[in-house]
Amino acid sequence: MESFERPFGDESGPVQAPMHPAWIRIMPCSIELFRTVPSVNPFPANWWAEAFPDDDIWNEPVWCDPGDVDDWIAEASEHHLGASAEVIEKEAREEYDRATAERSERIDTFTTHCRRAGLPVPHTVRDLLEFLLALGLYRSETRDGKHLVAPQLYINPFDVLAFDKVEAIEEAADQRGDLEELTAIAIRRVGGVDYEFDEEGRFVLPGNAKSATVTVSLAALAEDAGVPAPVIRGMLMELAEDGDVSGSVDLGEVGLQDDFSLTASDDLLGGYPNDELLPPEHA
Repeated sequence: MESFERPFGDESGPVQAPMHPAWIRIMPCSIELFRTVPSVNPFPANWWAEAFPDDDIWNEPVWCDPGDVDDWIAEASEHHLGASAEVIEKEAREEYDRATAERSERIDTFTTHCRRAGLPVPHTVRDLLEFLLALGLYRSETRDGKHLVAPQLYINPFDVLAFDKVEAIEEAADQRGDLEELTAIAIRRVGGVDYEFDEEGRFVLPGNAKSATVTVSLAALAEDAGVPAPVIRGMLMELAEDGDVSGSVDLGEVGLQDDFSLTASDDLLGGYPNDELLPPEHA
């Protein structure tokens, strides 16, 4: 996969710093805080505290609190009118168990990465910033007596974390899956695909169509997905080989800015109903 290059220019913010998609799976939930920056260029390290003056932001925990299962049942009851209370509770408990198990697994995996890197396991937001600096996902400098930081979240986990052979194979597959999801979401969003969910919650195209044809460009898909256009090109070529998409042009040759027609299967579009990548326990 091509690297996620550092952006250049005088972007001013707040902006969302480019981030390798894999960090959403690997890092604690609060990594999202450090994607939001006033600029991709160096800025004061206390910016987040000033941006959220009513919160004790530095002492916030790095992992989201899933809450109590009763809260999940209550919320499910509000969104599943007509279903029996027994069914709602059963499904809510199953979803709660899945989410908390995913969360626990992610915490264990992240803790292992911290220990392999010889770094303390972060528990607070302040700890996480120190971790990002130590790992090289943020850089820092002192200018006129001020501590400045700048994001480098575009770095691939393979470049800064240690994986054994099996883990490396799994991570490569997961990264490929991340890109497929981002590409499918971008096709749906950029193309303005009409769809709905039926009574059983299944993704349905108008008229129960098996595919949708939209007009897109590699540049537009890349901007929506937040990944380089050459990566989108490669992903579309893979999906075309699998029969999930087909283009009106040679996907390997079309210009980055050129519009073209792209047909995507309902299986691909419906397989990723979210509008962004989410941590596994939130998906």
